[in-house]
Amino acid sequence: MAMAPTPSSASSGRVAIHGAGRMGQRVAAAAKARGWNVLGLVSRHHPGALDDFPWFPGLDALEGAAGLPDVLIDFSLPAGAVAAARWCAGRGVPLVSGTTGLDETQQAALRRSSEHIAVLQSPNFSPGVNALQALLEQARDLLPGITAVELEDVHHVHKQDAPSGTALTLAAALAPLEVAIHSRRVGEVVGDHAVTLRLPGETLTLSHHAEDRNIFALGAVEAAAWLKAQAPGGYTARNWILGAAARSS
Repeated sequence: MAMAPTPSSASSGRVAIHGAGRMGQRVAAAAKARGWNVLGLVSRHHPGALDDFPWFPGLDALEGAAGLPDVLIDFSLPAGAVAAARWCAGRGVPLVSGTTGLDETQQAALRRSSEHIAVLQSPNFSPGVNALQALLEQARDLLPGITAVELEDVHHVHKQDAPSGTALTLAAALAPLEVAIHSRRVGEVVGDHAVTLRLPGETLTLSHHAEDRNIFALGAVEAAAWLKAQAPGGYTARNWILGAAARSS
């Protein structure tokens, strides 16, 4: 899981990871490789094996032992994301959340927190997936003759939500078109998404294949670096990608 440091626009700082599962541990490793001070991982239950990072059973325990982070990165469960948002809002800590499967009540709780802190929510921190979302919006506007849309959503068998948050976000990019989502959970597939647009006499398929789960971890760390400088409000991965591109141009 170790990652060698690579050149990055991300600034260093103090970060904590909420959620100590496979994704949380990858985010911690990515943050360390980028020069961040990783205060620890927070989860209700000890994950068992943790490389080089302290574990805390709750956010209050983290604060008492290590102090406040400059930003919190959340990859937990829907109820955990809400708890993290409320904790961050009460302490002025920006929040990056990649947790999916939130219902409307839980989403509303994060929106309320964004009135006090910067909150960046995204089901996917891959630049490629976010580019695919933008391309789908363009295709919808350029092709008024679309008769049907199908979306293949393939992930590993450990993923709990189906359709995935990524699939729902891609489908939303095509609104108001109706999208038939076909979700499959297969082996250790990182994430494959293919969108087929059917038109009279032709079809157009746009797809994305994630080869390495680390792209999501690195994206979350880069997003956290960008979010630190933002005013309170709700943000998406596209805000981060466009903002980072503008800053580097």
